[in-house]
Amino acid sequence: MLNPLLPRPPSSDGSAFHGWRYAAIAATMNFLAAGLYGRGFSIYFLPLARDLGLSYTTTSLIFGFATLEGGVQAPIAGYLIDKYGPRIMTLIGATLAGIGFLLLPLASDLLSFVLIYVGIVALGINAGFHNSAGAIVNAWFVRRRGLAFGIISVGIALGGGVMTPIVAAVVLEWGWRWAVTLSGLTILLVGVPLSLFIRNRPEDVGQHPDGEPPPRRIGRSTDTLSYRDFTFRQGTGTVSYWLLAIGITLRISAQAGILVHIVPMLVWKGLDEAMGGVAIATISFSAVGTRLFMGWLGDKLPKRLLVVFGMIVGAAGALFFLMAPGKLWVVIVFALMFSITDGAAGLTWAMIGDFFGRSAYATLRGLITFCVSLGSMTTPVIVGRIRDVTDGYYWALIPLIGVYLSAALVFVVIRTPRRETGKVESSE
Repeated sequence: MLNPLLPRPPSSDGSAFHGWRYAAIAATMNFLAAGLYGRGFSIYFLPLARDLGLSYTTTSLIFGFATLEGGVQAPIAGYLIDKYGPRIMTLIGATLAGIGFLLLPLASDLLSFVLIYVGIVALGINAGFHNSAGAIVNAWFVRRRGLAFGIISVGIALGGGVMTPIVAAVVLEWGWRWAVTLSGLTILLVGVPLSLFIRNRPEDVGQHPDGEPPPRRIGRSTDTLSYRDFTFRQGTGTVSYWLLAIGITLRISAQAGILVHIVPMLVWKGLDEAMGGVAIATISFSAVGTRLFMGWLGDKLPKRLLVVFGMIVGAAGALFFLMAPGKLWVVIVFALMFSITDGAAGLTWAMIGDFFGRSAYATLRGLITFCVSLGSMTTPVIVGRIRDVTDGYYWALIPLIGVYLSAALVFVVIRTPRRETGKVESSE
C-alpha cells in the first residue's frame, strides 16, 4: 500500500498529474456561474421589480422558474455528461448562457424576460456549469475528492465575492440591462475558450484518479471507497441515496430562501440597498477559507458530520439575523456564520461520489438536482409571499431555521451504502 505521508508518484505516462489543472478550470466555470447568474440574481431583484412593475412574489417566481427548469433538465443533462463527458456539455452550456445574457436587454415585460432568462440563460448554466464541474473533479479525484470539491466550490464563493459586487455596481450606475450585457460577453470570452481545455477523465490521457498507479484487484471483499462504482439503478435503489437527496434539498432550499431575498431583507432591517453587495461579498470571501478547510477536513473526518455542524450554524445564523438590530456589524457577523454553512456545500456533492463512485455520478447528481429544484423554487416564492402579506421577513425566517435543523437531522442518520466489490490495492 502507498504511504500517505510520502509524495504522490508520477502518473503512469510519466507526466505530472493533470487533475488539479482541471479542478482549477471547473472552479473558474463555477466562478462565472455563481457571480453572474446564481448569486447575481439577488442584485437584480429590486431593479427588476421596479422596472417591470412586479411584486416580490412575482419576482421570486422568475428565480423559481429558472430553478425548476434546471431541475427538470438536470437528469437528462447528467445522463449526457456521463455518456459524452463534461467537456462538450460545458461548451454548449457556456455558449447558450452567453447568448442568452446578450438577449436579455431586449426584454420589455415579464413574459419576454422569463422566456429568455429561463429558456436560454438558465438552460445553459444548469446544463453546462455546476453539474459538469462536479463531474470533472469526481472523475479525476477519489482520495482527495473532498479537497477537490472544496476547490471548485471556492469558485462559487469567489464568484459571489468578486463578480457580484461588480454586477451590483454596474446595476446601480448604469442599470440591469448593461449588467447582463457585460455578463454575456464575459461568459463568451472566458467560459467558452476554457471549456475547450477540459479533459473528461484521467484515463483519457493515460492517468488515474489522484495521480496514483492503477488499482489491482486481489480477491473478493467488501467495500473500498476508492473504487466503488454503482450504476444509476443500483444507486437509486439505496435508502442512502434518497436520504442524501432529501438532505441536500433541505440545505439548498433554506439557502435559496435567504440568498434570493438577502438585499430586501437588509432593507427591511433598515440598511440601504448597496449593503446587499457588501453582504454577499462578505459571505463569499469568508466562504473561500471555510470551503477549502471543510474540503480538506472532509478527506480526514466523516463528511456527513461536518455537514451537520454547518447546518446547525446556518440555523443559528438565521436566528441571530432575525433577533439582532439592523447594524453593519450584524451583517458581517451573519455573513461569517452563513459562510460556515456555505462551507459544507462542496462536501454534500462529494458525498455522492464517495457513496456511488464515478461512472454514473452526473446522472445521480442530476436526479438530486431535480429534487433540489422543487425545494429551492418553492422557498423563495414562499418567503416573497410572506413578505408581501406581512410587510416583513420575521415569519419567513422562522421556518427557514426549521429547514436547516431538519437538514442536520437527515445527515445525522445517513450512512454509506454497502455493495460487494473486489478489494483493490495500489500496485507496487
